[in-house]
Amino acid sequence: MPENKSNNNRRLGFLLSPVVLLRVSSILLVLLMVGHMSAYPWATHGLQETQLVNSMKSLQFVFWGAGSSYWNLYFGWALWMGVSLTTLAIILWLLADLARVAPRRVGVIAGVIAASCVIGAYLSLRFFYFPPFLFYTVICVMLLTVAVQLLTRNELLPSI
Repeated sequence: MPENKSNNNRRLGFLLSPVVLLRVSSILLVLLMVGHMSAYPWATHGLQETQLVNSMKSLQFVFWGAGSSYWNLYFGWALWMGVSLTTLAIILWLLADLARVAPRRVGVIAGVIAASCVIGAYLSLRFFYFPPFLFYTVICVMLLTVAVQLLTRNELLPSI
């Protein structure tokens, strides 16, 4: 029985390790990006939506000497957010490898990203939907756990 308890503690320790938490956060960010990109109105679903999209496309304006439309701003920003979420996911995946050799620096980076996830969670709840709020909240908690673990360590992490 004590051997089984030891294996359970080891398994839990592995699942809550900074490396695993960083990788799971990375995967959740990819899923968040997929959800974000799937919300794009690839096809309108009715007369009102079609009229709104056409209105956004037809309302032209000049900003800093360049012509644009509200649709360009909406569409371009949506694509940029997808690219940014993917980039952040890749960075977190790569940070998992660096956590072994520079735990304190990775801990600081994880804390900064966790802080931005708090803002993402708030903005999602305030202006968007519950699923992104939930994703940002879970990612935030995992990254805060990583930050605390790494910032309180003085030695290198063992290889996993």
